Order: sequence, then structure tokens, then C-alpha cells
Amino acid sequence: MKKDILNFSSIALIVTSLAFTGCKKTDSAAPIITLNGAASQIISLQGTYTELGVTATDEKDGALTSTISGSVNVNQTGTYTLTYTATDAAGNEGTAARTVTVVNDIDAMSGAYLCSGSINYNDTLAASETINNRLHFGKFGNYQGNTNIYVNVSGTAITLDSVLAAQVGSPPFDRVFKGTGTVVSSTVFDLNYTETTDGIISNKSEIFTKQ
Repeated sequence: MKKDILNFSSIALIVTSLAFTGCKKTDSAAPIITLNGAASQIISLQGTYTELGVTATDEKDGALTSTISGSVNVNQTGTYTLTYTATDAAGNEGTAARTVTVVNDIDAMSGAYLCSGSINYNDTLAASETINNRLHFGKFGNYQGNTNIYVNVSGTAITLDSVLAAQVGSPPFDRVFKGTGTVVSSTVFDLNYTETTDGIISNKSEIFTKQ
């Protein structure tokens, strides 16, 4: 009889142990990552990107350390993605992402223009992808292939530093352009410049109107 009681007690202990084991929760919840600051940011070309970081928490492990992958090149326009990852003790992984867009501050000036004045022609201008507030011309002076000319914009002031266009025009010559201008509105700017060709200086004036 005593032996039967001992056997019954052992069986009860095993059953109780199995019951507790069956009720034990499995950790399947991923950590939660919260971005500090906005999930989407815009910064100026050649500006500074400040990493705001994240906070990572897990319902069982509490605060966690996160890692970051990706980078932001402030010297090249484009959209960059930063991914933050945190892993808890059970191996569950949580992620979050932030996008950072690097833009030229005068990107809105890019586009097709009607140029009128000393010469009438159409041109396409593009904001630089590597130098902030710089605007490149597609065929300045209506010279095909004259893509080396650019202006720098500072507020409403425009500067065309002395720039050489090698062997453009017909017949081809090395031509040097230099001048200044003014941003009149969001769609119009003027430019007064000199064109030096084979030692001969010509004064020219153009109004650029965005189409």
C-alpha cells in the first residue's frame, strides 16, 4: 500500500511538472524600435547630417542596444536609407528605418528655360549633384556641347566665375565667359556677361525664363 502511494505521488509530480512546462510562455515578440526625430528628413547638399538615434525596448529584456546600417553622403544628392536593428535574448529581431534626402537648395531652378536678349534660344538647366547652390547650363550661349558653364547662386545674387568652354561654336574656339546676374523671381533670372573669343571681348545680356 505504501509503495502504491509513493508511485501515485511520483506520477502526480510528473504530471504537475509537465503542466507547468506546457504553460510556460515562448518569447516570440520582437523588440520595438522607436525613432528619435522624424522618419523622413531633408538636408542641404554639403550640409551636416546629425544622427538622432533610436530607443529599443523588449517586453522581457527591457532596454536594448541597437545597431545601424547604411550611411548618408552629404556631398551627393540622393535619398539614403538608414536601418536600425535590435535583437533580444531569444533571438527576436526588430527593425526600423529612416530616410534622409540630400538636396541642392536651388533644385527648384532646374528645368527648361527660354533665353532672350543678346541671343534667343532654349536651354535646359540642372542643379549640381555635388555642389550646393550651383546651376549648370546645357548649351550656354547657344553653343552645342557647351555644358561646362555654371553659375553660383547666393540669395538673389548670381555669379558666373571665369569659366573656359574649350573649342565650342563654329568654327570652334576656346571661349571664356564671366558675369553676374540677379534672381528676379522663382522662375526668372537675368545674367550680364562677357564672352572672350580669340582675344575679342563681347558684352552680352540674357533673361532666363523658366517654361
